[in-house]
Amino acid sequence: MRIAVIGPQNTGKSTFVQDFLKEFSHYKTTERTYRNVIEEKGLDVNQLSGLESQKEIREFIFEQMRGNNEYNIIFDRCMIDNYVYTYVQYEKGQIPKWFVDETEAMMLATLTEVDVYLFIPTAVSVPLVDDGTRDVTTSYIDTVNHHFLRVLLISQENIRVR
Repeated sequence: MRIAVIGPQNTGKSTFVQDFLKEFSHYKTTERTYRNVIEEKGLDVNQLSGLESQKEIREFIFEQMRGNNEYNIIFDRCMIDNYVYTYVQYEKGQIPKWFVDETEAMMLATLTEVDVYLFIPTAVSVPLVDDGTRDVTTSYIDTVNHHFLRVLLISQENIRVR
């Protein structure tokens, strides 16, 4: 089963993936994540993110999901995450509408690449940790959470059963 763990930062997704892999050793995850891309390319993310950063992350995640044919795999983030963060920056005037539309089309194209989406919302009590790639501003995290809920409702209409 192909699983993707999604949601705002600082909710315990990466920790969940690590714990999941300890319990279900027949599962794998990708060797590289979007965080590697952020660090390698020195990208601005979260509230500072712009078109260049979102595009680099988007291309990485899209290729990772489309290019991976493992069946027992768990993804730490997917195209839904990239779309949500892109949309939040669009609302702030940091990203153009054409890019949001392009990202939405790519997100919709990958929805059936995953069997189960595990959404971990902000309501989960996890200590906020500023590690340089995560934002710890609660109002921003709540905004991102709101958009995850919105996108999940929209996506539900677009998912077809395999």
